[in-house]
Amino acid sequence: MWAMGVGILLAMFYVVDRRNFLRAPREIRQMETAQETWKFDGLANLFFLALILGAVFIHHPVFLREGILLAAAAGSWWTTPKAVHAANRFNFHPIREVAILFIGIFATMIPALDWLDLHARALLGAQAAPAFFYFGTGTLSTMLDNAPTYLSFLSALLGASGARDIAELLGGNALNLAAISVGAVFFGAATYIGNGPNFMVKAIADHEQVRTPTFPEFVWKFTLPFLLPMLLAVWLVFFRG
Repeated sequence: MWAMGVGILLAMFYVVDRRNFLRAPREIRQMETAQETWKFDGLANLFFLALILGAVFIHHPVFLREGILLAAAAGSWWTTPKAVHAANRFNFHPIREVAILFIGIFATMIPALDWLDLHARALLGAQAAPAFFYFGTGTLSTMLDNAPTYLSFLSALLGASGARDIAELLGGNALNLAAISVGAVFFGAATYIGNGPNFMVKAIADHEQVRTPTFPEFVWKFTLPFLLPMLLAVWLVFFRG
């Protein structure tokens, strides 16, 4: 599923980039293809990135995971050369903007998750199709980050199936679980707010006074002509049943 989705998008990106390259003036093309040298600054951040990825799987004791995440963030800040921060014009404004938004989302989703867990069987029945979870999760993911979307529909699937945990779901609802996972992640690129990094990139661009499309422009120019065909292809191959 991942290979198909990413492969389709990469093919589209290549066609668009190649077309733009050929339309550029000759001087620009020569600059783009000139031999360049590059170096990797801030190499220590790979260690902190690995630390963050590993911390995601820590559940006990309480707050150990959060402590590791905060320590990794602080370590990255203090060990990255100041020249790298300056070259990237790094600041905390986009991070604050995104953090405030998603703190609000996560703080208000707990009652909704509990309600879904209690009423999912009555709402969905026990035999909801994978296509429902794919498009349902995906549609919600265009308006929320993928994490609360995934948790919402996972709660619904647990309630509807009567399963007690993920292991039990894998026994009889593996395709539905995959539909929730893929829908939550793939559809997030449909809008700026559909995924945290999307919104942060826009916030960084706006802070640097680089024009970005409005929310409707983004959907019209990029989501519908590029993302939607990929989403439909994944549905037809994997979740149509």
